[in-house]
Order: sequence, then C-alpha cells, then structure tokens
Amino acid sequence: MLRRPATTITLTSVDLDAYEANRQRKIWEKQQQQQAQAAHTSNGADMRSERNQQGPVRPQQRNQKDRIMGGRTRQGN
Repeated sequence: MLRRPATTITLTSVDLDAYEANRQRKIWEKQQQQQAQAAHTSNGADMRSERNQQGPVRPQQRNQKDRIMGGRTRQGN
C-alpha cells in the first residue's frame, strides 16, 4: 500500500494577524451588542412599541468571512 507524505500545516505572521484582527472584531461586536442591549432594556417600552410598528425582526445575515471561515452566528450558536 502506498503512503502519501504527511500533511504539513504552516502558520505565517499574516495568518496570525488575520486571526487576531478577527478575534478583536468579534470582541468589539460583542461589546457593541451588549451596549445596545443595555440601551434597549433602559427604554424597553419605547422599543417594544417601535418594533410592533415595524413588523417582525429578521435575523442578521453573517458576513462572507464568517460564512467561509466558519464563524458562529450572532444568535448565540
């Protein structure tokens, strides 16, 4: 039986920079979401009436990078 050579995975500084930038972006997005939720709870009655006028809330779509790289959805998955 023939064996193929072992797969070698290499990480470059560009890969690490991209990973770190993506991680920082996700942290920033989470902070923004938490701030928005805090603002939402402080004036929840006003937001509920506006939401009822606007109709049902549609789920956010993931950006292309998250779809390709396997990022988690923003609904907590």
